[in-house]
Amino acid sequence: MAAGGKLSNTARGVYSVIGFAFMTAVVNVYAGNVFQDLNPAVVGAISFALAGMAFAGLEVARRGTAVLEPIRRQPGDVAALNVTTAIAWLTVLFSLKYIEPAIVNVISLAIGPVFLALAGSRLRKGTAVVAGEIVAAIGIFALILVLTWGSITGRSAVGAIGHREAALGIVLALVSGLASAGNIVFSKRLSERGNSPGSVMSVRFFLMIAVSWTVVATTDQPQLADSVVPGIVLALISVIIPLYLLQLGVKHAEPITVSLLVCVGPAFAIALQLLDGRLGISPLSIVCVLGIVALVAWGVRARSVAARPRAVVVVDAYSTGRYLPAALNKLGADCIHVQSESPDVNLTLDTTGLKENLRHHGDVTATAAALRQYGVSQVIAAAESGVELADQLSAALGTPGNGMSRPRSRRDKYEMVQALRAAGLPHAATIVSGDADEVVAWAATEANWPIVLKPVASAGTDNVVVCNSPEQVRAACAKIIASADRYGLANHVVLAQEFLAGDEYFVNTVSRDGRHRTAEIWRYSKRHLPGGNIIFDYHEPQSPDDPDAQRIARYTHQVLDALEIRNGAGHSEVMLTSRGPVLVECAARLGGGQVPEINLRCLGISQVDLLALAAVEPDEFHRLPETAYRLLERPRHVSLINPRDGGLVPSHEAMAVIRELPSYAHTVMAHPEGHPLPQTIDVVTSPGFVYLISDDPEQIAADYARLRQLEQDGLYSRVPVH
Repeated sequence: MAAGGKLSNTARGVYSVIGFAFMTAVVNVYAGNVFQDLNPAVVGAISFALAGMAFAGLEVARRGTAVLEPIRRQPGDVAALNVTTAIAWLTVLFSLKYIEPAIVNVISLAIGPVFLALAGSRLRKGTAVVAGEIVAAIGIFALILVLTWGSITGRSAVGAIGHREAALGIVLALVSGLASAGNIVFSKRLSERGNSPGSVMSVRFFLMIAVSWTVVATTDQPQLADSVVPGIVLALISVIIPLYLLQLGVKHAEPITVSLLVCVGPAFAIALQLLDGRLGISPLSIVCVLGIVALVAWGVRARSVAARPRAVVVVDAYSTGRYLPAALNKLGADCIHVQSESPDVNLTLDTTGLKENLRHHGDVTATAAALRQYGVSQVIAAAESGVELADQLSAALGTPGNGMSRPRSRRDKYEMVQALRAAGLPHAATIVSGDADEVVAWAATEANWPIVLKPVASAGTDNVVVCNSPEQVRAACAKIIASADRYGLANHVVLAQEFLAGDEYFVNTVSRDGRHRTAEIWRYSKRHLPGGNIIFDYHEPQSPDDPDAQRIARYTHQVLDALEIRNGAGHSEVMLTSRGPVLVECAARLGGGQVPEINLRCLGISQVDLLALAAVEPDEFHRLPETAYRLLERPRHVSLINPRDGGLVPSHEAMAVIRELPSYAHTVMAHPEGHPLPQTIDVVTSPGFVYLISDDPEQIAADYARLRQLEQDGLYSRVPVH
């Protein structure tokens, strides 16, 4: 139970799955009686056809053709969901002809935790089970063996049924349980990509319907008329209601927690067997089922305890990341810092608020081993240089992380475009090459002029150049390949992209368990310098009610899904073109140049605080709306621009002319006063930034113009400006 008497998301999952377990027990007792006289495939065909039409009809009415979105975005997971659904249900229906319902329940459901303890992290990368869940799974497996022995030797409520029948029933129940466990994982994967329970249910029965009706068509005496009423009843009590409850549970809880909870079904089945005159209560079944219920409680509690944050690892807490330790400490979590091998060479680390500061030396296993003593609950990348290491450490520690099917797509901008292409999302035409002539040929035949050149894995407008001719391309390629990126790494190739015309925005997000929240959307104003370089001028937040902002937010969340950014921050730059939103680039870390106190004042929330909340209080995070910010005041973030080479960072006294501006709110300088300043050609060479805040747009415009004039008049010269 969360603060204020509201159910936490985990509690919602627990109660939903318990409801599913009860309904399953009802079904197994009812079906165990019905299937003595009827063909399970015929009854199943009717039930699933009705359920499939019900869910699909509701989704079509609600979403139209978008009902097919899961198939387009995740065809593999939808196919696996259909296969496991068909196997799980057909095998369990036939197993009920041979063995006691409670035994079917136990075997088919309790094998799930064992399977997920062994294979869950392989089916769903970036997740892991905890020790208590493994203990519970082993204990449940032992009790399965006892119940199996009881069924074969005639000690169950059905009595002696023959070794062949018992063995067949047990095998069918085991296959059903394994398929059900896989089904839970594939359902979770679909849910993590933003598909609602109803959306998942609408695409899961295609194969089940086809297979069951094929069996009906090949059956000599299908008894269709006698199967209609049981089929309708089972459609309601065995498919529509319980599977929707199960999908709700999958949405809110971890797969192994769901798999453990469904094991309480046999306890319900034991009680309900009293209603079946064919069955009594087996003492062996009672003892084993009660033992399983106790182990379920143990495993669920172990997950709950493990989920309580003890320490959060932050990789490369530079730039905006320097605010994270205080935000985590405020919520009661320790902050353990890991410095990657190649942090931004232009930034320094502030160790305030860190419980420990560790240096990574290239061995992920060794660094993960050093972190285990702190009881780490999550690993967060704060800066671009920490993205890949954070993913690797998260996978090694078994903490909630990002998908690992193509982790390079979160750093390598070419791989990023390939991920968007694979997901069917709008993207910029792109190539990567170390040959300037190849880039020129591509521009002439595929992209048209101008084109944009940049390093494949840098940040902050580092060597981003707009080229209008082959000569400019050759010069830019030579410059990029001859230099290192912001993290001190050599550039061996150049990324070339089509020039996207339109308004550019950035979207800062936070994700937890695949569910995304938008922290802010700002529109850029940039300057193109004579040499082709691009620098930031200013940017302003967009109202969350603005239709363009809403389109951009929806597209950005799809980008996060395509890049498998499931846990952590995201900073996405999006161009709103004539063909709609198109990604410029997306970074799986905090957006730079933030001041949380300004965000809280103007937007009611900051990405830093939202990220800390997601790490420490995920249930509270999940209760927030998808668009988590509001436009309370109107700020303008103005990037400072030194118009000429040879300047100095102004003194506090010299900056007084800026502080006197009526809309002035805050200044952040990149270096201490007196530090030499080159001419501004990118983010690194900007002297800093200033926030102007006013409800009067004309006041902001006037103060902005005054600030730019002060820069032109020598704000960064050695002589103070008055």
